[in-house]
Amino acid sequence: MMIQRLEMCIQFIRLALEFVIIVAEAVGFVIEQNTSHQLSSQHFPAPAPFVGILP
Repeated sequence: MMIQRLEMCIQFIRLALEFVIIVAEAVGFVIEQNTSHQLSSQHFPAPAPFVGILP
């Protein structure tokens, strides 16, 4: 019974980490899109850093 609970907990943590990574990638994509639209009107390129979590 205890082993099943530990396995379930580990799977839940993996799922939560995957969700956090997906959200961080989406936020980075949105930030990149917003900065590229704002910078395109100023006529100079600037790199948009990736905001995310590495596993």
